[in-house]
Amino acid sequence: MFCRCAFAQPHQCPARPPPVRPHLALALLLLVPSLGAAQPRADTPRPDSTRAHITERLAELRRIHTPTGIERLEAVPIGGTTQWINVRGKHREAPVIVMIHGGPGTPTLPTAWAYQAPWEDFFTVVHYDQRGVGKNAVSADRTALAPTLTFDQLVRDAADVVAWVRAELDVERVVVMGYSYGTLIGLALAQQRPEWISAYVGVGQVSGGGDAYLYTRLLEIARERGNTEALRELEAIAPYPRPGAPIADVLLTRKWARQFDGGWYGKPTFDLLFALPDWAPEYTSADVAVQTEATQWTTRTLVGLGQSRPVDRVGVPVVIVQGRHDLHTPYAPAREWFDRLEAPHKRFVTLEHSAHVPFLEEPGRFLQALLSEVLPLATAGR
Repeated sequence: MFCRCAFAQPHQCPARPPPVRPHLALALLLLVPSLGAAQPRADTPRPDSTRAHITERLAELRRIHTPTGIERLEAVPIGGTTQWINVRGKHREAPVIVMIHGGPGTPTLPTAWAYQAPWEDFFTVVHYDQRGVGKNAVSADRTALAPTLTFDQLVRDAADVVAWVRAELDVERVVVMGYSYGTLIGLALAQQRPEWISAYVGVGQVSGGGDAYLYTRLLEIARERGNTEALRELEAIAPYPRPGAPIADVLLTRKWARQFDGGWYGKPTFDLLFALPDWAPEYTSADVAVQTEATQWTTRTLVGLGQSRPVDRVGVPVVIVQGRHDLHTPYAPAREWFDRLEAPHKRFVTLEHSAHVPFLEEPGRFLQALLSEVLPLATAGR
């Protein structure tokens, strides 16, 4: 049969396209939604990028929808002050983790949105902002608070928070997780109230000789790398540490710890970490605006900063999760402290590609440590 197209010869006729079957066309529309939807015009306004818009989206993304889930954010009377507490979990019957933040004065509540969601499948997680910082800072009476900013008072506050959690969630015991400076508070609490605690977890564990080790190690790294700027600044604060040294010396050593991969492994600063509260659904713009200055005030005001030491004996199981490269709370002294610690059960977990924020640096491996080492302790005997 001769083709009736415009070409003169049959072999010059292009191949006839196969018919489009209705069911195939429908499948393509389902697989590629853009084929079946109107395309946005080039001049269509982009979605709102304000902080309120972003935090609303994040809040909805993290919304707890399970029938027995829990999602609470409220101001609670603690130790003669008002302290904000956040409770999140997908299953009310899950074991509870109470996080004690470090700094001092640097809350973990406004950064948890970036890493915590997988924890909530297995645990109910509680964060609280310590006195005078975080969501407490806007209305804080610093004149009244200043004399109360002591290590012992922070331990009493932590005990009050755990007591509140036990009553509100109807649980006998909780996991206490201390982070950085919060590890000192958490260990002291575990020693005082072992009957309330199923396990103590230390992240960025503070050790007694950490600062002396840090200073020596920073000088070694600076010499190895030929970093004359670091050497000049570090040698200028010698001897370090020393009684009565200004807080500026502590901050200087932490600056170089971060530069030398000891803060967030692979990042020379904590700029990203400090930016995470900008998008915290739990924080208002006013909370975010005052937080940095509130942390600085707490650090300057806290009585006895640097004088506390971790206890060497506790009556509860202990799990330490430490980044190999941590220089903020250095890895080697933390391991030495752990080796001499007396506890009914203890485990030391090393995350090889982390420094001081392992839950952000290696979130998958951090969760694995929680599930393999902490969850069995939290559920034992329940």
